[in-house]
Amino acid sequence: MTNPQDPNAPATDQERRALDAEEMEMANQSRNPALATLPDNALSDLIQRLRARRNRARDIADRQGREARAKAAPAGATPASRNDGTLSKHDYLNAALDRVTAEREARQAKSGSAEAADQPAPTQHDLSQKALATKTENAASQNEMMEGGSALHPHDPDASSGKGDMADKARKTAPSGALDHAGELPSRERSRTRY
Repeated sequence: MTNPQDPNAPATDQERRALDAEEMEMANQSRNPALATLPDNALSDLIQRLRARRNRARDIADRQGREARAKAAPAGATPASRNDGTLSKHDYLNAALDRVTAEREARQAKSGSAEAADQPAPTQHDLSQKALATKTENAASQNEMMEGGSALHPHDPDASSGKGDMADKARKTAPSGALDHAGELPSRERSRTRY
């Protein structure tokens, strides 16, 4: 018997029911040994396709949930009564996406460690020489905030007066009662379902 917690375990009956044929093919590609044989460009393509399908399932589940709660008009002839099936589809696609993303990160870490192994680590002497060179380079350059070797004086006639008083600036507010994008954003964010 296979362990259901194993990420490479074959698809369950519930997963086969939740996903369509194309999604099931992508989910099977996200399991080993098929995942290990994918080239890097096919891996990136699979991540992109899984992410698009997962996002679509999430959006449909959100809409169905709002229809079921009578918060939105039905998209079809009848309003959705539940969104359990679409949520399970979202969860299976998200698990497949997690497996593929973990594989890509493992490949990148492996290639990064191989590149790092080719170059020797800098010694403490090398690091201190680099720090000294940076320090002398910065000391030689003129600081633009310094005038003739000293800081600018506040009563210097060439100094900028700055931004001015706030009383001079007209406030840019929406007319009373108007909702612009910034005004309605918090209520929209509160009403969205997070996954």
